[in-house]
Amino acid sequence: MSEMYPFYYAVVILVSIVALISTIVIAKDMTKKEKEHNSEEDLESLKADGKNSSIPLLTTIYAITFAITIILVWIFIF
Repeated sequence: MSEMYPFYYAVVILVSIVALISTIVIAKDMTKKEKEHNSEEDLESLKADGKNSSIPLLTTIYAITFAITIILVWIFIF
């Protein structure tokens, strides 16, 4: 089992990097959209149901990362 630890570390690092890169890409996209909108459009977008919101995407990314981390912690502990 101890020879598998480097593999588990690599998986944790890879998943963390993917989550970080995804967050940065989404943040850049949101920043770009904010610069293109004026205040009236911002008000209307806040009133909308959030069709173009990145919150569901970020939630999915972090839920998957959290689940994988919990599984790997479970493997390390038991």
